[in-house]
Amino acid sequence: MTSINIEQIAEVARKSPRGVYCIFQRDISIALGNKKRVTAQDHGHPFDLTWVRVPAGCKNWPVHRHSAQWELYYLLEGEGRYFDGENWNEVNAGGSILALPGESHQIANSGATDLVYLVIANMPVADSVFYPATSLTFVKPEWKLFGESPANYYDGHE
Repeated sequence: MTSINIEQIAEVARKSPRGVYCIFQRDISIALGNKKRVTAQDHGHPFDLTWVRVPAGCKNWPVHRHSAQWELYYLLEGEGRYFDGENWNEVNAGGSILALPGESHQIANSGATDLVYLVIANMPVADSVFYPATSLTFVKPEWKLFGESPANYYDGHE
């Protein structure tokens, strides 16, 4: 058995150039021995578990939808809004969200304090992530972004 305390895992910052998208994450699965960007087929874990902190006024990622990946969110602290592709829904600590493959989604911190959640995602062998605002597609396991012109991940989202 492998175990670890969340406080032993360093926070890694991910921020867009203008700061619209800003998260701090702790990759629990990696700390427990999983390999980054490896699926169960390649002897990785069948799921990924990440602790995420979204500062007040920020969003986690641009609106997107996965072709194969499921994401289950459990909110630990704070309050925010969840976009389900059509509507914004209020969310707060103790709540859960399930984003199914094909469903657009995004989380925004609308509170005055940090929004903290856990996200559990399955690790499909392949997945494409579509960003409707820019028509860009991110493809895994290649880890490449495709669109009509060469693009930075946040281009067209801020």
